Amino acid sequence: MNLLQPAKWVELYGDYLLKFALFRLNDVALCEDLVQETFLAALKASENFKGESSEKTWLTSILKNKIIDEYRKKSRSKIVDDETQQEETDFTDFFEKNDNDFGHWQTEQKPIAWEKSILDKMVTQEYYQVLKKCMRKLPELQFNLIQEKFFIENDPKNICKKYNISQSNYWVMIHRVHMVLRKCIEINWVK
Repeated sequence: MNLLQPAKWVELYGDYLLKFALFRLNDVALCEDLVQETFLAALKASENFKGESSEKTWLTSILKNKIIDEYRKKSRSKIVDDETQQEETDFTDFFEKNDNDFGHWQTEQKPIAWEKSILDKMVTQEYYQVLKKCMRKLPELQFNLIQEKFFIENDPKNICKKYNISQSNYWVMIHRVHMVLRKCIEINWVK
């Protein structure tokens, strides 16, 4: 017994899948294409649907695989050099450069403590819009690493292998991206 309703997919899941893809890729045309490809792939594989998950979950997993394929395509098209991709200028403004305080936060750059009420705001649309805006400012490699780590939930070892970077470089880059995103969110949303 087939539980799928392909005639209603666009109406029921089209907007959700598009938003899901946009949050991960930030390219409207590409995301629209991937959603269409998701529907086509689901139609072709409809006999494999066993009803063990919801239709929405099944379609989302197909789209997630298409997004992963897109990341792989992008990573193959660029040769990544560990050192040149770090863009030190984006991060050096956070810390003191003099010999006495080298490596300590500059007073005006210290992260501010977020109020507990802000945690409630984090689930709002406004927060995600600011986060996406901040993420768009990241260099491509750092954007891809954040996507892989938090949205695709790929294992760090696999990410390092995929982007041809060392694990220590990966963790340094993730740490720096956290700092940049936190500061960007503080500037654009918290205050």
